Amino acid sequence: MENSDLERIKTLVPFRDMDEEALRDVLGRARIVKYGEGKMIFKRNDSDPLVYWLLSGAVDLVDEKFEAKNRKANDEASKFAIDNNETHKLTAVTTEETRMLQVERAGLFDDTDPAASDETEEEQVDWMEALLSSPLFEFIPPANIQTLFSKFEEVAFEAGEAVVRQGEPGDYFYVIQSGRAKVERKSGEKVAVLAELGAGDNFGQDALISDVPRNATVSMISRGKLMRLSEEDFESLLMRPLIETISMDETREMIEQGDPRTYILDVRSQAEAEQDKIPGAVNVPLLSLRKNLPKLKPEAVYVCACDGGRRRELAAYILNENGFTGYVLEQEKAEASQ
Repeated sequence: MENSDLERIKTLVPFRDMDEEALRDVLGRARIVKYGEGKMIFKRNDSDPLVYWLLSGAVDLVDEKFEAKNRKANDEASKFAIDNNETHKLTAVTTEETRMLQVERAGLFDDTDPAASDETEEEQVDWMEALLSSPLFEFIPPANIQTLFSKFEEVAFEAGEAVVRQGEPGDYFYVIQSGRAKVERKSGEKVAVLAELGAGDNFGQDALISDVPRNATVSMISRGKLMRLSEEDFESLLMRPLIETISMDETREMIEQGDPRTYILDVRSQAEAEQDKIPGAVNVPLLSLRKNLPKLKPEAVYVCACDGGRRRELAAYILNENGFTGYVLEQEKAEASQ
């Protein structure tokens, strides 16, 4: 095995976590196979005793709907095994000359982290694919996407351990790589479970965007691994490209044109909105915005307003994250119009 291949393998999961003895043992049972362009490596629904990693080249991964995702050797996702299932869920076809590392599945994960055998390839990489398939990425420049994944840091948590706590300041944006978590909010003596999260789900952005303390506690139901992004990187790589500000004059013009329908969304509390009304605005308090998303019109445009704070920015982020079109209303223009 060439030194360049060995160095590449040492960056892959689970090999990067093995000691030298365990790595030598596994590589003694491995082989590197070269494929020409257009060659099938494995087929969906086939049972396979091997596990595959992409060393060079590229493959199309085709699902049951015959939709293909291209995986390249320099992609962040290529650090993980390709379709790590004994019965394949995908078909893999090379799109250029490709070299694959192949290792027998039996005993492969026994020499590594005990939790690794419980993490399928789907759990390990879905966090990345889920993020990339989010409507958010329609707004993110390609250069930001490449930088974004290089900035994520992997952290591990045990079952029952809190990742973030209600009332604490925000510091990171999280994506679940493996494991499950629950979201809880305390009000007085009562604690309500708001949601359960799994691989690919994300959280933590509310406190980063709105610059207020965490509004809920997220703790692990099972042992798991999360990817986290610092507040600074989140703001520069995800938030800023996503949030666009428009004036009241531009908003009025859009409302008059009527195609698509445009609404001013006042995301203050009901009491605030009634005390100091924004003409023509619909009041949907920020805390209930996610719950009310099904009531919004997907084809409409929503211009988010508040009292000059950052609630309007978080509202626009939530809308765009969920496939709506959201803008931030320039506050000085809103005030001048009243």
